[in-house]
Amino acid sequence: MFTINKINFKNQGRTISYDYDIDYSILKYFNNKESFYVTYQEDVSSLPESINIIPLLANIIPIAWFVGFDVYVDELDETFYKSLQNLKEEFLIHFPQIKLKSNLYVNSLVKNMIPGNNKGLLFSGGLDSFESLTRNIDFNPYLISVLGADIEINDKRRWSDFKKFNNEEKIINTKRLLYVESNLRTFYTYKVDLLVGVSWWGKIQHGMALITLIAPLSVLYGIKTVLIASSNTGEVSFGWGSTFETDEKVKWADQQTVHDGFHLRRTEKIQKIVDFANRKKNYINLRVCYSEWREGYNCSKCTKCQRTILGIILCGENPNNYGFDVPGNFYDLIFENFQHNTKMTIGVSYEWRCLQEKATQVCSPFIIENEHLEKIKIKTFSNLEIQDDINKENENTQKLDQIKFILINKFKFVFKYYLQMRKKLNSK
Repeated sequence: MFTINKINFKNQGRTISYDYDIDYSILKYFNNKESFYVTYQEDVSSLPESINIIPLLANIIPIAWFVGFDVYVDELDETFYKSLQNLKEEFLIHFPQIKLKSNLYVNSLVKNMIPGNNKGLLFSGGLDSFESLTRNIDFNPYLISVLGADIEINDKRRWSDFKKFNNEEKIINTKRLLYVESNLRTFYTYKVDLLVGVSWWGKIQHGMALITLIAPLSVLYGIKTVLIASSNTGEVSFGWGSTFETDEKVKWADQQTVHDGFHLRRTEKIQKIVDFANRKKNYINLRVCYSEWREGYNCSKCTKCQRTILGIILCGENPNNYGFDVPGNFYDLIFENFQHNTKMTIGVSYEWRCLQEKATQVCSPFIIENEHLEKIKIKTFSNLEIQDDINKENENTQKLDQIKFILINKFKFVFKYYLQMRKKLNSK
């Protein structure tokens, strides 16, 4: 079992740390060098314990579901307690390996109320969160960004750049920026990832974990509605840690969560960003990737950058005005994704198909250099056949990915050295 003994506060009440006991049988799933913590910009020590316990539980309970251990806590918000029960049932739909025997035992359930009616938006600076901001900008939402999620805690340069970019963006109200730090991705070991093959963060954790970091802030700032930007629409359905069905079940007190933009494809979000920029006469520097090769807003070469750049081109706009530096071999990079029978997840193949559909409808794409050749390439792209049998991960691919993942985590220092050397060679 996992027993939470006490909530502690450090850093003048801004850091919540947790004292807990872990049975020997499940120790292998937790990092014995660091316990879970959250650091805010504000003193949160006076908030109810039933609220301050939420960020930890949201990260522990899913592990308990899959491993099958019980969790004990003294005090918890009543709404969140019920929310966890509903979330377990939802995740069971896609993850039948969840253990039904795991239980959460609470000594005291507490009713809480949020003293206000503000909105808060989880903000990564990417396409999804920027599009959500443009639609909700009249509500002047708080923008909450998390160090330790997409950017590692010790990556000071990337985090400094992130905050700098936020301050430079004209549509952002810098007085509504809230920054949070948490070791939510490193307090557990890689053996947690193996519970779902690989990618615990993506498949299970990130929606619940990020939303619930806002729980203490919701009381401090009266944030009654939490917005988390959607990634996909209802046109695709697969096990993922942030969906309409899961995110909107994450609740505490009288707060609600909105999986925002669920009705929009990514291509439609790009169009809305472009329309907003043209209407406001103000371009937006999107930050869609966290590639190790990135200098500035984006690397402009990875597949995520490629899809966003192509989406902007198909809207008739210059991607260089939206935080990109379009490479001269852009269309060659696009076609490379389909030359070697590359395995794609359901979500990724869906994104390409949306772009293909958009490409068939466009008459006036943005031209990088040569209109005749580029229109031919766009037509060729739109006619590419993306076979279903290469889009679904087979058992052998999953096993190979799992072996790679284990080796990388067992030899972290060697892998980091390899990445550093590769970066040096590529920069020459």
